Amino acid sequence: MTSDYPGRTRTRSAPLVLPLGRSMKPLTRAALHTIVKGIFAGAAERLRLRGDGFTAQADLLDHASAHWLRHTAGSHMADGGTDLRTVRDNLRHASLTSTNPYLHAPDDQRHRETEEKHRIDW
Repeated sequence: MTSDYPGRTRTRSAPLVLPLGRSMKPLTRAALHTIVKGIFAGAAERLRLRGDGFTAQADLLDHASAHWLRHTAGSHMADGGTDLRTVRDNLRHASLTSTNPYLHAPDDQRHRETEEKHRIDW
């Protein structure tokens, strides 16, 4: 047994994503990719049916993937104030350098936070 998270244990043979239908085989990475791409393609098609005003959004969804969701989750964690070290660990990045691109805080907000939390009482 291994533990990826404190207080939780799982066996190495337990699939991350459970099988669909009657199959007892876990989904492969390729199968999961195909499912996610299909969902995004369906959403893109529905947007296109709404009219030309939705073409750009539909085109964006055509490029979406499971990895895109990973980046989105990282960005939302960082934008929501989650400590960058936690975001790094959740995304299994080796260093903060890999995680820094997920930060999208505007310069004014970054400056205010720096002033508030990095005071030198002279």
